[in-house]
Amino acid sequence: MSFDISQLRRADRIIGIGAIAFFIFLFFFKWYGGSASSSIGGISYSTSANGWHTFTNSRWVWLITIIVALALVGMRAAQEHVELPVAPGAIVAGLGGLSTILILYRIIHHPSGGTSGTIAGIHYSASYGIKIGIWLGLIAAVAITYGGYLAMQEEGVSPTGAHAGGGEVPGGGEVPGGGEAPGGGEAPGGGESSSYPAAAAAPPAGTTGGSAAAAQPATPPLPPPAAPPAPPPAGESPPAG
Repeated sequence: MSFDISQLRRADRIIGIGAIAFFIFLFFFKWYGGSASSSIGGISYSTSANGWHTFTNSRWVWLITIIVALALVGMRAAQEHVELPVAPGAIVAGLGGLSTILILYRIIHHPSGGTSGTIAGIHYSASYGIKIGIWLGLIAAVAITYGGYLAMQEEGVSPTGAHAGGGEVPGGGEVPGGGEAPGGGEAPGGGESSSYPAAAAAPPAGTTGGSAAAAQPATPPLPPPAAPPAPPPAGESPPAG
């Protein structure tokens, strides 16, 4: 199996870059942490964790999103086609959107706080909350979602997952009016064409002038004259009157 990066579309490149960046930010950047310091001897302490170790539930959705996104890009580069009930772009866009929502939820609803004070002339401070890694992860998840959306457009799929442009005429696929297309043998409106001319409709009542004269029935033709009686045979006298 060979991979040809030149076969990747713009949407595939965005998905691939976003998935690789998401992987790096999830495992190698700090998403949550805390720190404490004291004025005695400049003592300070800090601790933090990456996204994988911080959020033990959401991390599985993020990992699946990365794997599916990279798998789609790999199939494009290898020119492999797999029959799926849902378009691949729609799957990536859905997972990317779900990952984005989960990260936003963690940003909005997260334990954070801080305190500081002075005790017996000793100043101390402590704080905890989210770190830069979670913001970078959000950007990567949005990039995957956007790339999946572009892939859906190139695949001719609507945001609901249905293929656009079905090719049927609206209203059941028939020509409006119930009849067949011109030249199909049926007249518009569903009726059959006739080889006899249609009878002229009677003009409306109250028509005057030439229209009224045209509306009067035509005089029937006179019968031909009767033939004259045949002459009597020779040698016979005509019958007496």
